[in-house]
Amino acid sequence: MTPREDHATRVREHTVTARPWLCPEVAMRLITHECPLWYRSEDDVHAMGWETPFWAFAWPGGQSLARYLLDNPAHVAGKTVLDFGAGGAVEGIAAKMAGARRVIAADIDPVAAVAMEVNAALNGVALEVTTDDLIGHDDPAWDVVLAGDMFYDAELSARVLDWLAALARRGVTVLLGDPGRGNIPEERVEPVAWYEAPFDTDVRGLHLRKTLIGKVIL
Repeated sequence: MTPREDHATRVREHTVTARPWLCPEVAMRLITHECPLWYRSEDDVHAMGWETPFWAFAWPGGQSLARYLLDNPAHVAGKTVLDFGAGGAVEGIAAKMAGARRVIAADIDPVAAVAMEVNAALNGVALEVTTDDLIGHDDPAWDVVLAGDMFYDAELSARVLDWLAALARRGVTVLLGDPGRGNIPEERVEPVAWYEAPFDTDVRGLHLRKTLIGKVIL
C-alpha cells in the first residue's frame, strides 16, 4: 500500500460523512462524536503517525467562507481560486460548487491533501491539490485567494497578511474567514459579511461565534 492509499484508508476509517452546520450543502469526512478518535488524546493521534488532524474539522472561518461563496457565487464563478491552508477544503469545494473554473487547494499536511480529494469526490467536484508551502509565492493564474482560519498565531498571521496584501496589490481578490482570534489588524481588512458559526471543534452548532468574512486591502 502506498502512503497515499494508507492515508485515504485511515481518513475513511476514522471519520464519518457529515455536513458542516453552516453549509450543509457540502459533505465532508469529519471527526464527530460518533468517531472513537474524538475521544483519543493528541498523543494517541501522534502515535498513529499523524499530525493533529486539523483537516477533520470544519472550522468557523472555513464554514463562513463556504457559506459566503455559496450565497454570493459571482465572487468565484468562472475564476481560478486558491484555497490556502485548506484543511478539508470546505471553502474550496464551495467555490467549485459556486462555479469556479479551477480550484487549487493547498495544505502542507499530506493527510489533509488526501482528505481534500476524498471530500471533493463526495461532492462530485474536482480540486487540484498541493502540499507546497505557498506563502510568498504568486501565480498569475490566481484570481481569488481564500484563507480560512489561518490567523491563529501572531507571527504566522503577520507573514500571511503581508503575502496576501502583496497579492491584493496586483489585483487578486483575497477573502479571509476569522472568528476573532485577535491577530488581524482592523486596518488591513474590509469586512464584507459576518456569520454566527460553530466555534472550532463544535460540530453540532452548540457554541456559535461571530465570524468575519473580510477582504484584504492594501
